Amino acid sequence: MAIARPGEFTITKRALEIADFKKESRILDIGCGEGDTVNFLDSKGFKTEGIEMNLAKISEAKEKFPGIEVKYGDGSILDGYMSYTFDGITMECSLSLINQPDEALHEAYCVMKKGGRLIVTDVYEIDPDPMQVKAVTAEAARQAKIPHKRGECDDGTAMRYVDFRFGGAFFKEPFIRMLEDEIGMKVLAFEDRTPDLENYVAQAIMDTGSIDGLCTGLKTEINGRKRKIGYFLCVAQKPVI
Repeated sequence: MAIARPGEFTITKRALEIADFKKESRILDIGCGEGDTVNFLDSKGFKTEGIEMNLAKISEAKEKFPGIEVKYGDGSILDGYMSYTFDGITMECSLSLINQPDEALHEAYCVMKKGGRLIVTDVYEIDPDPMQVKAVTAEAARQAKIPHKRGECDDGTAMRYVDFRFGGAFFKEPFIRMLEDEIGMKVLAFEDRTPDLENYVAQAIMDTGSIDGLCTGLKTEINGRKRKIGYFLCVAQKPVI
């Protein structure tokens, strides 16, 4: 699920500074890919495990880092974990690829302990067209009111239309509003990390001649308008009480 990581572990280290986890905190990495972040967090003294939907990536992770705990799992359906299990959850470049990001955020909230911290790094649109944001909000609200047909079951495989993500990138204000007003967390920090993305893209082009695999499904142009895509780090906390 996870894409290549802009900034290597620079952003991860910054996230850890903000989150201020205690040693041996239990952390879940959703969309862990080849296990790099799981291994990195383990090396910092945390009890880390990862879930990933790409079986090939899971095999690569276990071969690359023998002993790390990585298994198959869907970030929007964390029914394999009890409530109040984790001190922290990380989603590095994975929330934009999850079919039902709102469900993934709700699930993360449920399995985190009181005071737990959520770390999200991903792509977002800088200075989006206000009319586009308004249209997306209206359409998300409309679709949310459509009743399910008799016998219809949502198995999570369809891409959910939400007001805080469109064309593979997030809208900052609606995303923060989702976390705070809908999920019930407090956003501790939202930092622009676009230079890390720009450096990654430049290096990827130099190394491979393309940026294939970066943000699958990301639309860089909508209705003839070129989007200014950036990269962000967000850390949010579940209420202590």
